[in-house]
Amino acid sequence: MCSIDSDISYLQYEDYAQSANTLFHFLTKPEYLKQILIKRALIPRYCIETIDYLNIHNEGFLFDKVAILQKCFCDIPFHKLAESFSVNGVGESYNNLNSDEKADLEKNNTHFAYYGEYAIAFSKSWGEKKNLQPIHYLNKDSIYTKDYSSLFNTIINSEDLPADYAQDVLNRLSFIKPLRGIMQRRIKRLDSSFVTVELYKNFHDECEWRYIPNSELLTSLNIESIIANPTVIPFYLDINKGLENDRYKSLWLDFSYDEIRYIIVPDTNARVDIIETILALSDTCFENQENIPMQKNIMISKILVLSEIRKDW
Repeated sequence: MCSIDSDISYLQYEDYAQSANTLFHFLTKPEYLKQILIKRALIPRYCIETIDYLNIHNEGFLFDKVAILQKCFCDIPFHKLAESFSVNGVGESYNNLNSDEKADLEKNNTHFAYYGEYAIAFSKSWGEKKNLQPIHYLNKDSIYTKDYSSLFNTIINSEDLPADYAQDVLNRLSFIKPLRGIMQRRIKRLDSSFVTVELYKNFHDECEWRYIPNSELLTSLNIESIIANPTVIPFYLDINKGLENDRYKSLWLDFSYDEIRYIIVPDTNARVDIIETILALSDTCFENQENIPMQKNIMISKILVLSEIRKDW
């Protein structure tokens, strides 16, 4: 009888056959991309996640939202990033749009439209080494989800469970998301005014990977990974800016410039702006002090302009 070696490190095949081999992080503003390049790191932020589908109660109160310290990526294949998908609008704001506005929303309902036309991308092997984890999408009607909900309710309503056991169940909230849910999107109407509409979205199509800082580091800095108390959540959203302080540097998701696979910008003006940012980077930003001008040129060569490459998709 042959045995299976427990060490499978010899399996060197790392490519993904049906998803991208690249992890994209999208941004809505150029200053966010500039900060990433200057600090050579992506800084986690507290983001609101809806958990009403888990039906978690404590003393009659429904916990429908949590704030999770995270940084998100997706592994959607390049050619699908700008592909428009059908709109399933809900609510009064969406219903008040006229037919032309709804048609325009349908035409431009892309991943870029939701998450921004700036992006920085790395290989998936980089993400695996940095402890990124694919999100677990939950079907709210499945036995698995109902069992998890029951377990969670037991934990928050009990006082005699081991702390490690309870913390483990809580930590799983950082890596789950419903298959479907409501997402808000701010759009420009034909009269140039802006309105926020609600869209019913299949979150599984986002193919999300998530970075959550190490729990031991969080404890040492007196920072919580998950905030569920609704009265405290606004405070934690306010401290997001403070996480840029070097005191929290151990929580940052760092990288070297040669690990960047792509930099995406919306148009040629944005490209010039980012090129100027790269050229102005201090020599101290570079791990490798050899031939820094060449390193900057290589980084510039990785810039892709969305308005140009859309024509070829």
